[in-house]
Amino acid sequence: MKQRGFRYCSTCKHKLQKWGKTNAGRPRWRCPNCTSTGIRARPDLAKALLLERFVSWLLGKQSQEELDISARTWRKQTEWCWEVVPKPILSGKIYPILLLDGIRVGSLVCLIARTPQYVVAWAWVPYEAGTTWDKLLSKLPAPAVVVCDGQKGILVSIPRNWPTAKVQRCHFHVWQNVRSKLTLFPQTEAGKHLLLLAKILLKGLHTQEDAARWQAKLEAWEQLYGDFIRERTVNPNPRPSQRKWRYTHERLRSAYRQLTKLVRDQQLFTYLDDDLLTQTNQQPIPRTTNYVEGGINSQLRTKLKLHRGMSEEHQRRLVEWYLYSRTENPKPTRNCR
Repeated sequence: MKQRGFRYCSTCKHKLQKWGKTNAGRPRWRCPNCTSTGIRARPDLAKALLLERFVSWLLGKQSQEELDISARTWRKQTEWCWEVVPKPILSGKIYPILLLDGIRVGSLVCLIARTPQYVVAWAWVPYEAGTTWDKLLSKLPAPAVVVCDGQKGILVSIPRNWPTAKVQRCHFHVWQNVRSKLTLFPQTEAGKHLLLLAKILLKGLHTQEDAARWQAKLEAWEQLYGDFIRERTVNPNPRPSQRKWRYTHERLRSAYRQLTKLVRDQQLFTYLDDDLLTQTNQQPIPRTTNYVEGGINSQLRTKLKLHRGMSEEHQRRLVEWYLYSRTENPKPTRNCR
């Protein structure tokens, strides 16, 4: 067994004996060979405790001036803590539900994968694209369901890495896209009716029968306003690369086509699929990415604002420690050993 150096005399290397405590309550040690006494420091424990305090400060609300030591002393003592990089522990466990999203911090984007309960993994990339999402998705086993906001890179990467996974598009992002095209106060009857359908979707449908009725209403909308959204306007002075005409109600048409594409791709009501609920052990499938957007990204933005002024590298460390603290079994002290 490897000897623990702090229990051996630094002079004669003889094993020490406990010899009471100091007035401060620290254990006193005595060497039976040379009779020297004293206290023994535990650099490993001191380092671990300092790292825990550093992480607590980094993820808390205190500024350096509000600590019980001077800001300069704190920066000097914790300078090495910024070099400790927490990393996700990839156990190979299969998670039936994964939510994906990214957040930009400085010049890089942090891609995040989490379950409804805790963070699973993350990766830093220069931008969101299919190839960069591959770096994260290729490390994880395929889930049964992926909940995402519809970012193009995610939709490209999922079939490449998880061909069997079903996709559930975030209803809140669908509503945002439709609202941005129609505005909250459409001027046409077709726009008002389509916005109402999007609002119904945002409030939530709870059964497959509700979803079927919603799709029937969308089809009825197309039958009623199909000719309206296909109206064209002639472009009097088209450029060589442009068509001589355009759709008169382009934004309305785009909003409608987005909804029909989601229905056609079966990405709108995945959370109501009974077969998938069996695969997820009856765990409800989220229909939004709020677990990431509200549960992580908004919290990160708040903490970055509280510690504003940090360098980009230190900002990334804050993000990493926050994500690590939201993993299934975080143990900060093991990162400094």
